[in-house]
Amino acid sequence: MIEFMRFRYYAYGVSLLLLGLSVFLLFWKGLNLGLDFTGGTLMEVRFEKKVPLGDVRKAMETAGLRAFQVQDTAQGTVIVRIKVDEPRDKALNALKTLGNYQLLRVETIGGIVSKELRNKAFWAIITALLGILLYLAYRFEPIWGLGAILALAHDVLIVVGAYSLTQFEVGLDVIASLLIVAGYSVTDTVVVFDRIRENLRLRKGTDFESLINISINQTLSRTLMTSLTTFVVSFALFVLGGPALSNIMFAFVVGVVVGTLSSIFVASALVLDIKRFFLKEVPA
Repeated sequence: MIEFMRFRYYAYGVSLLLLGLSVFLLFWKGLNLGLDFTGGTLMEVRFEKKVPLGDVRKAMETAGLRAFQVQDTAQGTVIVRIKVDEPRDKALNALKTLGNYQLLRVETIGGIVSKELRNKAFWAIITALLGILLYLAYRFEPIWGLGAILALAHDVLIVVGAYSLTQFEVGLDVIASLLIVAGYSVTDTVVVFDRIRENLRLRKGTDFESLINISINQTLSRTLMTSLTTFVVSFALFVLGGPALSNIMFAFVVGVVVGTLSSIFVASALVLDIKRFFLKEVPA
């Protein structure tokens, strides 16, 4: 049996290092916010002859545009999004180099709409975290819910730090990915907590630290198999899915790894140490 709790202080050290690095990056580099949060222009065009998206991106880059998104639609049109500080005329001229096209629509997202989207994204994350905390506090104990929510906040902050480090664009789709990663992470934690609660009934004479080690070992194969299969699919989509999909799947690639480690080393360890050092419920 692997005594995971023996290594929890090393895990705390690694977690604190990653959290500190994430906070530093957020203050130093910030996030590369997408069109949803910064404002900008959306243009939809239809080319006379089909043009590959790769050629459209290359034309935009050649024209000197840096902050843009390109995607196709089921109707055979191409949508180009550029940030507020990118000139629209330059984008339209870049499209002309690829052939004749018809400009179907032009929409502008202003600062007011962008601010509203930022606020909604923020409250979506806060609401999700509070909902998870209430659920865990009801299903287990308030202290267990606190341990799980701290581990969850740890996972989300490190993933956000990874976006700051790589400067992948953060839009509403990435916010949705972060919430899914949060749900995935807490699900794994709930499985471990369920086993701990079951072992508390079955092994009444066993000390709490040993119960946690036993429970994590009993669920370890399930945790690793689920995480590995999710990681493989996420990594494949990240590498092969193209720029738009890769931007979203990056949250899953980082989140699955961090979430798996936190569910094993951090969430249960926090519950143990809170009970031991703050509530004095567990002998030292």
